[in-house]
Amino acid sequence: MKTAKKLLVLFIAAACILTPAFAKRPAETKAAAPRAVTEMKAGTYTETVNGMHEGLVVEVQLAKNKIEAVTVKAHNETPGLSDAAIATLPAEIVKQQSIGVDTVSGATMTSKGILAAVEAAVKKAGGNPAEFKIAAAGTSVAAKKEYSSTPPKKWNETHEIIVVGGGFAGLAAAHSAKINGAKDVVLIEKMPVVGGNSQINGGVYAAYTSKKAATLQKELNLVPDTAEKHIADTLKGGDYMGDEALVKNMVYGSPFYLDMLFDNGLQVRKTLTRPGGHYGYRTYTTISGQGSDIVQVQKKMVEKAGVPIMTNTKMVTIYREKPLSGRVVGIGVETKDGFKTMKATKAVILASGGFAGDVPMRSRYVPMLTKELPTTNHVGATGEGITQAQAIGAEIMHMSYIQLYPFANPNGGVLDAYAVIPFSGPSSGVVYVDYKGERYVNEGERRDVCSNAAKNSGGFPTFCIMNEEIVKKGGFVTPAQLQGGMEADRIFKADSLEALAEEINKRTYDGRKVSIPGANLAATIKKHNGYVKAGADPDFGKRVDKGVMMTIESGPYYAIPQWPSVHHTMGGLNITPNTEVRDIYGNVIPGLFAAGEITGGIHGTNRLGSNAVADCCANGYIAGQYAATGTLPDFIKGK
Repeated sequence: MKTAKKLLVLFIAAACILTPAFAKRPAETKAAAPRAVTEMKAGTYTETVNGMHEGLVVEVQLAKNKIEAVTVKAHNETPGLSDAAIATLPAEIVKQQSIGVDTVSGATMTSKGILAAVEAAVKKAGGNPAEFKIAAAGTSVAAKKEYSSTPPKKWNETHEIIVVGGGFAGLAAAHSAKINGAKDVVLIEKMPVVGGNSQINGGVYAAYTSKKAATLQKELNLVPDTAEKHIADTLKGGDYMGDEALVKNMVYGSPFYLDMLFDNGLQVRKTLTRPGGHYGYRTYTTISGQGSDIVQVQKKMVEKAGVPIMTNTKMVTIYREKPLSGRVVGIGVETKDGFKTMKATKAVILASGGFAGDVPMRSRYVPMLTKELPTTNHVGATGEGITQAQAIGAEIMHMSYIQLYPFANPNGGVLDAYAVIPFSGPSSGVVYVDYKGERYVNEGERRDVCSNAAKNSGGFPTFCIMNEEIVKKGGFVTPAQLQGGMEADRIFKADSLEALAEEINKRTYDGRKVSIPGANLAATIKKHNGYVKAGADPDFGKRVDKGVMMTIESGPYYAIPQWPSVHHTMGGLNITPNTEVRDIYGNVIPGLFAAGEITGGIHGTNRLGSNAVADCCANGYIAGQYAATGTLPDFIKGK
């Protein structure tokens, strides 16, 4: 068993948590020098493979001894979600002359499809694919360049408000600043496309009410939720370490922003779920089961408002009038065209995300979170926005609270659309079982508890079990998602529980196998059915809502493998309820704001699932309006 799989989950609650169209262009990066390989028949080869979906068409141009160009010609991939792989991977294959390059985090299946197409082309040309399966060459740099925080004498460009980061929070902030009166707002994003972790988020949004709430509650026979319950659940879920004022801003702002998304075209499934740690049915799920649906709506809102988006633009320093005093007056950025300075006459809003994807940074605060542990994060979740703010005096808090997502794909730790199903299903009756086919946790528990229980179950991985009735009536799984999961071999199907155990046992998980006794699995589900009918769970104390939670008595039956993966960082910059960044003395740093995962203090020790989007969107909107006008939105209570 690998070290990563042997680690017990930490005592701290840390153990818990674009462009919509693809670019039809060849890789233009200069290729590495040819090396000795089996001679190929030069030409252009077109391969049709599977990515996230069927129909990924890749054109590969080969010379006798090298890969000349790779072009994605057509695809049916999820809009936005696969853009990073399509935009960057072909060029990297050509540059490295390798099909052993790293896949793009968050777009793993698309990446693997592109790599498979190149491999097929090489083979068809008479080459030996193994000769191209080399690890990507490391980047050789003399030293990381350090930039001063002293303002330049001359600026390359000037704006009123600069927003750093193109995820949920940054898009919300940029749009809010512009519609609330700021004349010149610009959004920068270091990656080739906007979205980041928001693209690969599970598409689940917690809001105690909305313009759709009453209809859904009536159709689903659910009791209406309240803001007070949402606030109470969030505070309790974070072991009362969250700042109540910040929690209230999130809760009150969440319905406001969700309705705005609805007004701009966001569609959700006809369901309201009650995931672990929540005691109200308040979680909405996007159609795709991915945050990319929300990002695409936000991006259109930002574009409609007239805010330019600058991708491939990385903030490398923050300028303050004096080293540790005065206003923040701008930032320095690295671009494809070199370094430049950007002046902000009103504000800089930091929305550059967390640091769960940066192994040195996360292990500095939690030593056990080493490189052996996988992460759900995209490659850009590296936390430099936090350290650059620290360099000018910003205070940080709660940095050791790092959450694991309990239901990620065991093969690589990815949070794909299928990994959201176990999260959404507890209130409908899904069951989690271990390698023995037995329950190991209250399925309705919060993420840290579920992650701890999985790690302590004695085996790897664990599984989510459900049946056709839950799939159809629960509303959190679409037919396309179910079919896609089976095609991708992420969801297994059988007509009996004994046969389902056989399907589970056929597969390997990160190179290993399990041997679940079919009789044990059947007995576990039978016992759980009895608890659902009785309305009480004596084994784990799970809440059973009669008329909502279903039994698993008839097939077909389904299983989804799952395992914890490093997910969300609850710590970050210390902010006021106005989203102003505080310095190490507790004073506001003028002109500097922050929202989203870059901040700390909202979720305490553990973030309840589906609160992330609410946090980013509500506080991003607050940051944009307050930076532009010095006033708070009407949804803020007691302002």
